[in-house]
Amino acid sequence: MGHAKRCYCHIATLLLVFGLIMLIPPTASAYERPVLRVGYTNAINYLSRDEYGFYHGMTYEALENIATYMGVTLEYVPGTPAENLLRLYSGAIDLVTCEEVSQNFLPPTELTAPPAGTASIPLGYGIGWLLLSDQRPDLKANIQASQQSLNSISPLFGLHLLEKYQDQGGAALELTAEEKAYLKAHPVIRAMASPGQPPYTFFTEDGTHQGVIADIMNIIASDLGITIEISPETDQSSMMAHLTRGEIDLVTDFYSDYNWARQHKADLTIPYLTLNYVAVLRKDQSLPEKPIIACPRNHFYTHDYIEKMYPASQLQYYNTVAECMSAVNNRQADMTLVKAITAQSDIHQGNYYNLYITGNIVFSHDVAIAVSNQADPMLIHILNKEIAHLSQQQISSIINRQIYAVQSKDTLQSLIYRNPIGSLVLISSLLLGIILTLLLVMQLRRKHSEELYREAHYLKEVNMYNTRWFTQNLPSTLAKYEEQQKQGKLFLMVMSPQRIAFMHELYSRQAFNKALQELVARIRRNNPWLLMDAISGDFFKLIVLCRLPEGFTMEQAAQKIANESGTCVINDMLTTVRYHIGLYAIPASGQLVPERLIDCVMLAHMESVASHETTTYNESLHDELLKQKQLENLMDKALQNGEFQVYLQPKYDLQTYEVLGAEALVRWQSPELGFLAPAAFMDLFEHNGFAIPLDYYMLETICRYQQERIAKGATVLPISVNQSGLHFTEENYLKRMQAIADTYQLPQGCLELEITETAFIDYQSHDTRDDAGTVINRLSQLGFILSMDDFCTGYSSIAMLQNLPMDVMKIDRQMLLTAEKSPRARTILHHIVKLGQSLHMKVLTEGIETKQQEELLLSLGCRLGQGFLFAEPMPLEEFDDFLARHTQKS
Repeated sequence: MGHAKRCYCHIATLLLVFGLIMLIPPTASAYERPVLRVGYTNAINYLSRDEYGFYHGMTYEALENIATYMGVTLEYVPGTPAENLLRLYSGAIDLVTCEEVSQNFLPPTELTAPPAGTASIPLGYGIGWLLLSDQRPDLKANIQASQQSLNSISPLFGLHLLEKYQDQGGAALELTAEEKAYLKAHPVIRAMASPGQPPYTFFTEDGTHQGVIADIMNIIASDLGITIEISPETDQSSMMAHLTRGEIDLVTDFYSDYNWARQHKADLTIPYLTLNYVAVLRKDQSLPEKPIIACPRNHFYTHDYIEKMYPASQLQYYNTVAECMSAVNNRQADMTLVKAITAQSDIHQGNYYNLYITGNIVFSHDVAIAVSNQADPMLIHILNKEIAHLSQQQISSIINRQIYAVQSKDTLQSLIYRNPIGSLVLISSLLLGIILTLLLVMQLRRKHSEELYREAHYLKEVNMYNTRWFTQNLPSTLAKYEEQQKQGKLFLMVMSPQRIAFMHELYSRQAFNKALQELVARIRRNNPWLLMDAISGDFFKLIVLCRLPEGFTMEQAAQKIANESGTCVINDMLTTVRYHIGLYAIPASGQLVPERLIDCVMLAHMESVASHETTTYNESLHDELLKQKQLENLMDKALQNGEFQVYLQPKYDLQTYEVLGAEALVRWQSPELGFLAPAAFMDLFEHNGFAIPLDYYMLETICRYQQERIAKGATVLPISVNQSGLHFTEENYLKRMQAIADTYQLPQGCLELEITETAFIDYQSHDTRDDAGTVINRLSQLGFILSMDDFCTGYSSIAMLQNLPMDVMKIDRQMLLTAEKSPRARTILHHIVKLGQSLHMKVLTEGIETKQQEELLLSLGCRLGQGFLFAEPMPLEEFDDFLARHTQKS
């Protein structure tokens, strides 16, 4: 009986376990994504399918990105527009794509008024639209939420797609009827070009213009159907004088700087060429600690670069570049700086064979065309169109052709110089026979070439090859390890010590170089997978070709090197070293250009220097750097032309919905880039310092706006303007603010300055004129309301409350979002509001987007707010109308 009971117990236990197993939900691996069916009509560049069954186009890529965020799989159904619409009505498909068919990226009329029973969703300007049933608001909301998530991470994704699928090459040259008429009426344009700089720009004995600039001008003249008559001049000063007096229409090669242009009464086209400058030195002497620099007077790069790099006591002026070269050759100066494109020509054509170039770029500048401001303004418009029409391949081909043409010209003196012993032996050994003499010359020549090669490619101070040698030998080394390359196991690494300037100050150059040699030797010894290495001419950056070791990723291999190199002995002192590291995986196939490979890994290293993290190269990094460069190229022009627009976002009473003021926010309406929100450019402007002039532009715009409202007798509310933390390291900041206050004479309380709490690092500096308290007190005396922006995002909020007499506390949106989810955060926010009010400060919370957030703030005692729920930022003229509808009662 007991045995039977035990059997029943075992059976019951097994049944219970089986039941529990059946109740366990399926694992993540069993999850299948929902499928959305998309109807499309084959359209090249939008959504099309090739003969291999692969889809292409910007609409396709936009849809796939959205699908990733929605967590769905897309199934594409081809059909005509009519068939797709019928399928949508019947429920056979979920979405229909419509490509962009309008001009200027405006919405097509049939999509602004979609077919009955449908709703439309824009995928982005120029990319296309989606149609879906208006009975599926959940699907529409899901798609739009996914778009917002994608745009918040990559706001320029749409622009990237447009760039990717647009036609390649220079922009088409399209002239208006008026511009064509101008060219017909002005078939000859008077011009001058810089003299005596082959192969960049020079004149032959008969006055014919030759060189890179001449070839580019010939292309421009041919495209426009005109003649650009370029007259010779003896020196730069005389040429500039002709331009200033309006005796010529343009200078073909002008330093792209508007200040320089203004001095010579000229306007500038967009740049069409970039020039690099290198140092020229003597081979038979080392560079002294304070070298004498030979520089050409009245050259723009002398004023803008050389005079800023060296004190006046080290500068020695000459009329031409040739005289500067001669001065270095004759020991009257130690060094000069010349264009890299002309350096070898200057040495060979001038017979300065005791001179050499370092190969390192010292500085660069852009070249544009300077047009006399006495010429018809239409000329510069036409030239800008033509420059945009030029392709960089054309210009690169011209440069290569001209350099080769100059190098192919050799003189008897240069031949004798390169074969001094051979020439002497040849003359003195004629009686020994022609054969013996030729053999001797060949031997001497080979030895001389080897010495020159070693001098050009080897750094004696550290017994290492330089990056020029690395570039030349990279193809042969890659060929040697072709099998590993095909397996994707080869990569480049660039590493440099952090705080390098500090280390150079702390240790002597000799001690540092010795430690560097020992460190590199240790790295080579411990890591046989390092295939070849070299070091930059400044001894800062080590570049290495690596084979991926077994069991390591590229990043892990780099970290291994960094760990092994984390300590070194300098001057018998154990020193800890951290590194900036850039990585680039060499492609397993395709044509490999050494310069391109090295440029990629150097870009990654540059990003590593900025982020202090190991960085691996990708195309988005390259694109981002190009975009930042484009923004920097356009920002000064944008400020001068008023492309930065002021938008106002109202601040309001959460109970009465009365408008209490506004915040001034910047938008950039760029002819080249389109409409840009602050997120696209403000971080860059904070980094490069352009935020300072932009802040003054915003402040003065609001001052004029308030003046106009006062003059019209309209309601005037306080408007806040953001102030970058850069201002508080700016010389004469308070003087400039005093000047603005004196100029506009606005009543006290019209202007509010929003200052981020992280703008100040040290509140009690040794110089009381510059400490934060002094600055804030003086701004208050000038009549500005002072607002503590982004409160609770930094580390010193309470310290600011204690030390700085601010008028407004502006609580950051992140604090509000946290308080919605966390009772503990709500308690903190409640006490922050009470703290600000007890200090007689106005307390305002930004980023209000829902009614629930309003109700939460009111329950915590905060009555002032700002956010999309009440109003989005709007242009000044729209704000006038908005204010008329929401005027304060008090």
